[in-house]
Amino acid sequence: MEALGAERIASGLSQLGLRGKRVVVHSSLRSFGHVEGGAETVISALQSVCRTVLMPGFQCAANNVLPPPEQRPQQNGCDYAIHFNLRQPPEPFDVEKAPIHPQMGSISQTFARSTGVYRSDHPWHSWLAWGEDAPDYARDHPWESANQPLERLAAAGGWVVLLGVTLVSCTTIHVAEERAGRRPFIRWALDRQGRVRVVRVCGCGKGFDQLYPYCQTLFRETWIGSARILAAPLAELIERLTPVIREHPNIIRCSDTCLRCQDAALGGPIGKPVLEQLPK
Repeated sequence: MEALGAERIASGLSQLGLRGKRVVVHSSLRSFGHVEGGAETVISALQSVCRTVLMPGFQCAANNVLPPPEQRPQQNGCDYAIHFNLRQPPEPFDVEKAPIHPQMGSISQTFARSTGVYRSDHPWHSWLAWGEDAPDYARDHPWESANQPLERLAAAGGWVVLLGVTLVSCTTIHVAEERAGRRPFIRWALDRQGRVRVVRVCGCGKGFDQLYPYCQTLFRETWIGSARILAAPLAELIERLTPVIREHPNIIRCSDTCLRCQDAALGGPIGKPVLEQLPK
C-alpha cells in the first residue's frame, strides 16, 4: 500500500465535513497502514483542517493512594484489598511531569509534545488541546469532573473523530453515562502540596461498541488508507445515547465479571464523598 501523506489524510478529513470544526480525536496510528512521517503527519493533517483539536492525555496517576476506611464508598468499581498499588509510596501529581498512558496511542503521545498544545490539570483524565481556543478547554479542570473539557466542546458544537478505532475508545459516552444518572467512580491522588484529594474518574468502556446500532446514523464515515474514520457531533451523540443507557443499564457491560461495569450499572458509588482535601 502506498504511504499516506498529510495531504491525503487532510483530504479525507475534509470529506467528512470537518474543516473549521472543533474536534476531539481518538486514534490508532497503526490502523492507517504506512504513514510517511508517522504520528506527526496525522497531527499536521488534523491541524490543517480543524479549528481546535482535543486528544486524551490520560495517565491514571491516582491508582496508588488509598484513603482511610471511612472515606471508601461502596459500589465504587474496585476491590480495595487488591486494586490499589501500595508497593511504592505515592507521589504528588504534577501535570507537567506526568506521563501519558501508553494506551492513549502514539498520536496522542506525540501531540502532547507538540508546539501550542495545552494540557488540563486532572490526575486521571487530563485532556490535550490545540487551536485558537485551546486554553478554554485546558484551564480550570476540576478533579471532581473528569469530562468537563468534553462538556465544553459539546456545548461549542464540537465533533468526535475516531481514527481507526471504535466506540470502545469514545470517551464521550462516559458523558452520556453521567447524564443517564450514573455517578462517576472515586479515586484519590496527592496534589502538589502532598494532600490527598478526591478524584472523579470514568468507568469501563470495553462494551461501548454495543451502542453503535443506536447511534450509527449520526456518524459520517470514510476510509483513509486502511483506517476507517468515523465522525459525529458530540451533543447529538450524547443526547442519543443517554436514554439508551438509562433504559438499558446493562447494555454496555463488557462481561459478567467486570466489577466496574457491574457497579456502574447499579448507579455508581454509594455515599457522598468529601470533595475537599482529606487528612494527609
